[in-house]
Amino acid sequence: MFRVSAVLLTFGLGCLSWGSTCASYAESEDGVQSLLDVEEILVKQFELYLDKAEKERDSIMRFLDHVNHLHKDMDEPEEYFGNPINAFTTISRFANNWKHEIFDVVLAHESYTEFKQRLTNELDRHELEEPTSEDLVGATRDLLDMQESEGRATSELANEVIFADEDRGENVTLSASDCYVIGRHLCQEQQYDYATEWLLQARQHASHDASTFPNITQAQILEHLAPALQELGNNKLANKLNNEILKSEPTHEAALKNKIVLQKKLALERIHIANLKVDL
Repeated sequence: MFRVSAVLLTFGLGCLSWGSTCASYAESEDGVQSLLDVEEILVKQFELYLDKAEKERDSIMRFLDHVNHLHKDMDEPEEYFGNPINAFTTISRFANNWKHEIFDVVLAHESYTEFKQRLTNELDRHELEEPTSEDLVGATRDLLDMQESEGRATSELANEVIFADEDRGENVTLSASDCYVIGRHLCQEQQYDYATEWLLQARQHASHDASTFPNITQAQILEHLAPALQELGNNKLANKLNNEILKSEPTHEAALKNKIVLQKKLALERIHIANLKVDL
């Protein structure tokens, strides 16, 4: 009885009176029906839980498979890391993917307590230090330096083949997540021209590789793209993209604030254009 009650509380169903249901179910068909109703709720909730767990597992397996293939196809590490793109993606995997998309997901489950301890002990034994967000910022700067010095177009870099996956017959390029991270950091560096280009590439990649790990949503991209366009003075497009955020997330706090600012700027632009026409 206690275990079932705990499950109900865990899934937000503590308001159901399980004890009174059990006491009365033998007295009427309604009581038995109430047990079936509770079971139906439990089945639905556990199906949602298992579906989420299955998606997490599939996502993690795709990432592990990607890393395995990457290591197999790496012949000369010095030559490989001589390309700033490869250095960036490697650091990004540790600063973002391994931490947020793998460890945080896996270690969030209580059933992995023992695994967490074994993993901690193993990392301590090897005295490993994972790259930080500062390292990722540095890698982004190196990538931008290369882009500027070589005059490379953002679309060219974003779609450059990093390695050919012969087993799956695919050419691997920067992912939507990679382009998003680059664009986000460039926004922080106030490099809005390049930031906009990288975020647009992230938006384009996200529409094509929605099932690719790690997942990045259009809303996440737009949260940085719309303000970057606003900084560049493209208020009309910034307003359009900001409205896209609100369409998918009507209560998005930052987008609601930006909407007010953008509407004021657009109104001032219309007034300015009208005054110019009068002067002519």
